[in-house]
Amino acid sequence: MIQSGMHEIRGKNDSYLTIILDDEDEVISSIEQAFKEQNIKKAVLLSAEGRLKNTRMAVSKAGTLRQRLIDQSLKIKQVSGEFNKMKNDYFGDINVSLEKDAIHVISGVLLKGFADKEVTIRFKIIKDLSFGINEKDRNVTRNLVKEKIIEETAKKEPKPMIIA
Repeated sequence: MIQSGMHEIRGKNDSYLTIILDDEDEVISSIEQAFKEQNIKKAVLLSAEGRLKNTRMAVSKAGTLRQRLIDQSLKIKQVSGEFNKMKNDYFGDINVSLEKDAIHVISGVLLKGFADKEVTIRFKIIKDLSFGINEKDRNVTRNLVKEKIIEETAKKEPKPMIIA
């Protein structure tokens, strides 16, 4: 079951979404379902608490990206990630560190994972900041930024050295 709620922070243009997963809920599909229900376009993963089991992760080992299957239940130590809505799909990664014990941690991108008992995941919802800017102003701003980038990255003639 997914429990979610958005809490407005007074005086700021942001809100938060907390998703609480029950035992055996799949993490990624539950997040996508909650985003669709709340019509979220962009969100940043802030924190997660709980344990994951039957986890599949993409991990880097000796410079090679590999999938790793972890059958045991491991505590979530740290998470990060960002999600964007494009058309009707969501794109993004959940970077997660799972704690085996006090000195062993497995880190990588979560491909699939199931909640072991209750898991709480918190997101910061990024609002669309395009209010008050019409398309003409947006194009002018975009062109000015492009020109500045081109100007700063263009090859310049070296300045002459003055030796006194």
